Amino acid sequence: MDKRETAPMGMVGLGNMGLPIALNLIKTGRGPVYGYDVVPAARKRFGASGGLSCDTAEELFQSCRVVFFSLPTNDLVRENLERAVRLCPEGAVLVDTSSSIPEVIEGRAAAAAVRRIALIDCPVSGGVEGAAAGTLSAMCGGDRAAVEDVMPLLRAFTSKVTYMGGLGSGYTAKLINNLIVGGEITLLAEALGLARRAGLDLETLFEAIRGGAAGSAVLENKGPKMIGGDYTPHSRAAIHLKDQHNAQRLARSLGAETPMCDVSTAILEKLAAGGRDGEDAAAVMDLF
Repeated sequence: MDKRETAPMGMVGLGNMGLPIALNLIKTGRGPVYGYDVVPAARKRFGASGGLSCDTAEELFQSCRVVFFSLPTNDLVRENLERAVRLCPEGAVLVDTSSSIPEVIEGRAAAAAVRRIALIDCPVSGGVEGAAAGTLSAMCGGDRAAVEDVMPLLRAFTSKVTYMGGLGSGYTAKLINNLIVGGEITLLAEALGLARRAGLDLETLFEAIRGGAAGSAVLENKGPKMIGGDYTPHSRAAIHLKDQHNAQRLARSLGAETPMCDVSTAILEKLAAGGRDGEDAAAVMDLF
């Protein structure tokens, strides 16, 4: 990693995904890891785990040569990238692991180029468990050389990194991934709801189908939660709904038809309208 090999790193966003990613960065021993979150308790947890907690994002930006982001909305990603481009040292690398839309990072490219700051969209898949275990899958867009430069850091929290192409292409790949996942979640809820009405024992059904053609990571992760009615959030419905809306927005901009995405989005919107978007997306089971 040349001069960044032992350079200070930072993580903006210390939530369910950002915190374990940051802790895995600490384990690399490649330099001090700063962290910032708007929630004081999150900063405290990070500091207690060996990180250097910052009271402001500005403090982090001014201290770090490589900055990672894990944020829940397009607007927060945009705002923080803008500030980082202004405040980070020239030649810094900004890596966004959030799920967003290409225009969010593409719109920062010109200002970043003036200060020789590299932008990488690097959304990840694999959930909280994968973040903690360091086994996430990452889809990267941006300058290939910049991606290769930070690859040792990406390897700290991933088991697979795929270079997708130019800036924004990582976001696009993740939106397509999440379109599939969102559709699977709502279809699984529909199927289990039908099975329950038909009088089948859902746990027995789960064992019967998990090893066949219907088996999937979504079935393994969400099936038991739907069957047991445990909607403790691992991946909140609000986050899935945001990703579905982003996929729709991308599709509309390209003139693409996404009827299945539209159906699954409408179902998640119904769950959110009932005030349940803070629960795990598996709660969509109750609509069936």
